[in-house]
Amino acid sequence: MMSDEPLTLLCLSHLNWDHVWQRPQQLMSRFAAFCRVIYVDPPEIQAGSEPPFLQERPGTERVPVLRPIFPADQIDAYRSMWLSLLPRVLDLAGPNTILWVFSPLADYLVAAALPQIKLAVYDCMDDLASFKDGTAEMRDREEHLLMLVDLVFTGGRSMYEARKARHERVYCFASGVDVQHYAADGARATPATIATIPQPRLGYFGVLDERIDWDLIATIAVRQPGWHWVLVGPTAKVDPAELPQAPNIHYLGQQPYTELPVLLQSFDLAVMPFALNEATRFISPTKTLEYLAGGKTVISTSVPDVVATYQGIVSIEDGADAWIVEIERLLSATETERMGRQQKVQPLLERGSWDGITAQMWTLIQERLHDRSM
Repeated sequence: MMSDEPLTLLCLSHLNWDHVWQRPQQLMSRFAAFCRVIYVDPPEIQAGSEPPFLQERPGTERVPVLRPIFPADQIDAYRSMWLSLLPRVLDLAGPNTILWVFSPLADYLVAAALPQIKLAVYDCMDDLASFKDGTAEMRDREEHLLMLVDLVFTGGRSMYEARKARHERVYCFASGVDVQHYAADGARATPATIATIPQPRLGYFGVLDERIDWDLIATIAVRQPGWHWVLVGPTAKVDPAELPQAPNIHYLGQQPYTELPVLLQSFDLAVMPFALNEATRFISPTKTLEYLAGGKTVISTSVPDVVATYQGIVSIEDGADAWIVEIERLLSATETERMGRQQKVQPLLERGSWDGITAQMWTLIQERLHDRSM
């Protein structure tokens, strides 16, 4: 039986709330309309020997954010430190808690929390074991996590296909979009950070990491010096000093989520120059719908989920030669051609809103809570 306490969705995230605004923040900010939400950042390691503690971080009015702080001199006891803080986090959440995790490395936290929570959800946003720092241990721990949780959501079709036979309640919810946020707003001036960059601009926003085909960017930059690459976002798992440098490659760093729509409008073409490797085999890029919602023409490499979902809407090419030919064609497209492509986009935007995805997830959560209470 449920207690009189309100439901709390306790999200133990693998990304900081103030990181690039993507699936965790989009979902949790919307779940706050249905229940109480507490967002917990991944632990931060700080110098010193103080006991681990919870630090309040800036969130929103409806989503408080906590960050565990672990002393560097006890890093070997990482798991023990997390387990020592977990009771405090669960007490803050209360007796009617839905625990939500994104990483297979949270398996031991889910196991420890099970006696005190109503439901556990694993949202497989990315196949983290395929990333640069992924390990075989992650695969094993994901199997353990799948044994513990009540519901599994996946962030794309490929991840769903790889997990649908491994749990009885797996549901595919590919990345969504806040259509109104990205809709064109001609009233806003081009930001100074980009206004001085010549056109045409080939624009990308997102994390700059091992999933990017840096050789592709470097090659096209050399062969087409009049095309300017505008790369917006923080670097991760790559050495910034090793990224390609050229007069027509511009790194703008991480920008506020509120500024992405106006930056997007300044792009002549939106690009997804992903490498075709283990790290991209299962990705379903959030930015695809965001680019399209902003009315932009998009070119991508042949990432499986992009091919499966956006063939005929997004231009899909591999290799510098093919990209150069296709970019030339897209930059010279007529307004009629662009409008024809945009008409195909509208049904995708209607089906892929974050509001709709959150509502569908919430229905599944409610159904499972009802089943558990019977």
